[in-house]
Amino acid sequence: MSLERFILTSSNEGDIVIDPFAGSGTTLAVAKRLNRKYIGIEKNPEYHKWAVERVERTPISLIC
Repeated sequence: MSLERFILTSSNEGDIVIDPFAGSGTTLAVAKRLNRKYIGIEKNPEYHKWAVERVERTPISLIC
């Protein structure tokens, strides 16, 4: 199952997705794109930097 499908089937828009091992931020970026709130925890400063950059580059979905 893809990460996007997992988030879609296990949460609703506006829900909070938490990733306690955020790494490069893939889960957080997908959550943002799917209009979920997100919390990521990452111990490694280099991965934290990459995760922040990745999430900032991720556009939000606008549903009209």
